[in-house]
Amino acid sequence: MPEPPELSPSPPTPKYVDFLLYASAAITYIALSIYNKWLLDWIVGPVWLVAWVWGLPAIWKLIRGKPVRPQRGTPR
Repeated sequence: MPEPPELSPSPPTPKYVDFLLYASAAITYIALSIYNKWLLDWIVGPVWLVAWVWGLPAIWKLIRGKPVRPQRGTPR
């Protein structure tokens, strides 16, 4: 069987990108909860954080045409 082509691993995400994601999630959550008090819920808050921190990079990868999930056979 032929061996799969070697794929280069993606570079690690810089720490400032993680900080910007979490900071922007907090800022948008606070800004939106000023007008919508139901956002100040113990369920909606964590869901907002996870959706923002996971969703923005996923959307960015989709726009750039990169796979959101690792492809089979790629190193982690």
